[in-house]
Amino acid sequence: MSKDADRIVALVKKMRKHSENQEMYLNLPLAQKAFAMLEALDDPEEDALGKAYACDAIVEQLPEYDVPRFVLSILRRELAWLEESAEKSERLTPEGVKEEIAKLEDYINPDGISMEEFCKKHHRFLLFDPVERSQKWEEIYYEVEEECYRHLKGVPRGMGFCFGYWAAKRGVLAKYGIDWQTPHMMNPRVMFD
Repeated sequence: MSKDADRIVALVKKMRKHSENQEMYLNLPLAQKAFAMLEALDDPEEDALGKAYACDAIVEQLPEYDVPRFVLSILRRELAWLEESAEKSERLTPEGVKEEIAKLEDYINPDGISMEEFCKKHHRFLLFDPVERSQKWEEIYYEVEEECYRHLKGVPRGMGFCFGYWAAKRGVLAKYGIDWQTPHMMNPRVMFD
């Protein structure tokens, strides 16, 4: 394994730690770096299937609905490597990746499929604010989450935390001119902890 491949593995491990610590937003810059390195990887030892698996590992550590366009770019490259590979995988298939791509393409296309239709088609049970599908949402995702994290630093992540997080996020988004409806507002009959 090359030094660059080792660096990609190290970045994915760091991303997994962030996910375990409920700091998934920190994964975005690491994922961007790892994906750029992966695309530039010019090592004959790294086969197409290995690169596809690396894409899959990166995507697993990202909040796909918060950064769908970036995730789509990774998934499209993953699909190309899967289709290029002479080796096949039972776990990672072109059909499965195509389904993920189709789901995210539906998500970012509010003119093509309404939120209600999206939820029904893709078995998502909670409604969400349509602004979450926008390019602007994705562009400010990291900054918003970083500010929320700073605001909530030291607050225990137990029962009821989601309400404090949503209030903080709503306030931060308001600074960006976004009137965000929280999951609780969008789903008033659902009980959240």
